[in-house]
Amino acid sequence: MSVPNEYWRSWISNVKGIIDHITSTQLQNINKASNIITSAIESGHACFLFGSGHAAIPVMEMFPRYGSTLGFIPIVDLPLVSFLRMVGDLGYPQFDFIENSPEYGRRIMENYSVHKEDCVIVFSHSGTTPISVEIAIQFKNRGAPVVGVTSLTHARSAKPRHPSNLRLHEVADVIIDTGVPAGDVSLTIDLEGKRLRIGPLSTVAFTIVANMLLLNTIEKLINSGHEIPIFPVRGFDADADARMSLILSKHRELYIKHIATGD
Repeated sequence: MSVPNEYWRSWISNVKGIIDHITSTQLQNINKASNIITSAIESGHACFLFGSGHAAIPVMEMFPRYGSTLGFIPIVDLPLVSFLRMVGDLGYPQFDFIENSPEYGRRIMENYSVHKEDCVIVFSHSGTTPISVEIAIQFKNRGAPVVGVTSLTHARSAKPRHPSNLRLHEVADVIIDTGVPAGDVSLTIDLEGKRLRIGPLSTVAFTIVANMLLLNTIEKLINSGHEIPIFPVRGFDADADARMSLILSKHRELYIKHIATGD
């Protein structure tokens, strides 16, 4: 009996194409974004990270994570990332409702004190998700630079869904184009007379960009002589507990500095 392998081989080929696109066309914008992040961290401020649904995965890939460093504040709102039950409490219908609610984004931002020295990275494959566009607008209105990671192919072919009639790439100061095709899924199959699409690419593309941004930023911080506590690997690094204690203390100071006081 033969082992099916055409689907995954085709998907791997598509992944390689996405990597080639990012590394051959997006390096300049990745460097621009890393300069913005580096400037925020060096000034004692923060690079916020936002994504909803599967676009929250690159946020968690960047921070907190083994090998990451301080200076990032992830905005990972539980109802926007925990919809795996599909039905019932924290199910997909509730997630779908709030992801499409700009007002929910404004409420999230009421928790934070954003300074012009800060910045944000917003991940959104479509670039049209209302809550993601709202988060970008909120940072823009507060004078903080916005980095958008999106598929320009998808975004330019999709209608805006935010009340402002804007898409992420029309709000952001720097755009990193993942090169993922419109619709995200990359393979078309025929099944029982229906043409179906499988093999998503956006998550892979997002995590590639996230790590390129993180590593480029770490390199810039090292070259400038900035102190960069690196997250240890527990059970591997002998001083993991002591390093983690220091990181938690310093991150707490940064976080407090960026919590809204209500003044």
